[in-house]
Amino acid sequence: MKTTLILTVTLIIGVIAYLVYRPNTHDTSSDYTVLQHVEACKAELGITRKLPVLSCLDGTQVPIYVDKKEIQEDNWEKLLSNSKRCDNPHWLGGDMGCWTYSHLQIKQLDDDNIMVLNCRQKGNQFEKDWFRKTKANLGMNQQQRKERFEKASSTEKTELYYLYNTFNDIGIILRNTKTGKSCYLTQYGEAVVGFLPPLDTPLPSKNDYLNQYNPEQARPPKDFPQDLWYRDANQAFKSPAFTAEAGCVACHNAHGVKYSPYINSKHGLPDIYTMAPLPFLAVGKPFQNFFNNHNILQITTDPIDGEPQLCTQCHKMTTSGTCGYSFEFATGHPDKTLSTWLTSGPNERNWMPPIAAAPALIKKHVAAMKCCCDNPQSQGCKTRKFGPTLADLPKGFHEGKGWVSGQEPGLCKDIMESYQWNADKF
Repeated sequence: MKTTLILTVTLIIGVIAYLVYRPNTHDTSSDYTVLQHVEACKAELGITRKLPVLSCLDGTQVPIYVDKKEIQEDNWEKLLSNSKRCDNPHWLGGDMGCWTYSHLQIKQLDDDNIMVLNCRQKGNQFEKDWFRKTKANLGMNQQQRKERFEKASSTEKTELYYLYNTFNDIGIILRNTKTGKSCYLTQYGEAVVGFLPPLDTPLPSKNDYLNQYNPEQARPPKDFPQDLWYRDANQAFKSPAFTAEAGCVACHNAHGVKYSPYINSKHGLPDIYTMAPLPFLAVGKPFQNFFNNHNILQITTDPIDGEPQLCTQCHKMTTSGTCGYSFEFATGHPDKTLSTWLTSGPNERNWMPPIAAAPALIKKHVAAMKCCCDNPQSQGCKTRKFGPTLADLPKGFHEGKGWVSGQEPGLCKDIMESYQWNADKF
């Protein structure tokens, strides 16, 4: 009896210990796990090599500018922390857009496929010491943060390591630049170490795990939480079901990646002109379901004064992703929320490079495109499916066919056909 009692108590203690100390798996209870998603992605995109093991610190730190001045250690407090305004926000949502220390890397996996890793530290204007409540200067670059960590006392090292090598928003995109197939992995909302686990091989031992990374990059101090740096892909990333509902498809569907002043072809993304004609073929049922459930469509307009729609000669415009506030910002009409991040007036804040066309004509095309974004079924507007699977594409998609003309009476057709349209009012 006594032996039975001891075994029972031991078992109970063991169960409690497991529940308390088990690593956070971020909703990996889904039948479709991160590791399964990566396996499916490689098969669908035609990737035959092992995926590289990634460290956020290997990426290029993306400079953030205020009035064309780069935020650095000696001007951070003056330029950014008190005003929260910048020229190239790293996040197009909420009030988290103008923080520093984002790291970007774009890898060419083979002739057809790219891999994008974007690691960000995000905060908000009301909590300027937001990142682990640190009082450190957030304008410091990677080397400065590393030096401060290495010189710190043992009691300070843990907090300073958060500043140096943890990120609370990590995104990975796999994109086939020939077929349009795309995959997404993400982790956000909590600080995790930028040493990312292998995505398509078993998790190695702790020592071998850390030995995978550049020896010049500082390792976590001994008392640093292990579950923030030693975990497999299922534990390191949100489940595919969670990620699909979090908005990756809504944001990235037009080109598979997102182009903005923060990241574009100058930073290594494929040329936008080559990406615009591609369909958006999402890998994984959760992502396909999100696309279909939100009825995401490609949009264009009828010709205007005999000229095909200017916007869609270069871009894929969609009901989610390129229409909306990012469209307003790109054409110099930011909404109130987005304009509060900017250091310049709307007439100077176009994303778009100059177009060889009369300003009045450009404004008319933009006004018509905006109208069709808001009223895609209106007369004068055209829509078509562009994903999320090959079976969903209309016949002749790759030849520019499959458009359906809108039938609802509305203002869009009037804008396009008006010869007296006053561009100055837009």
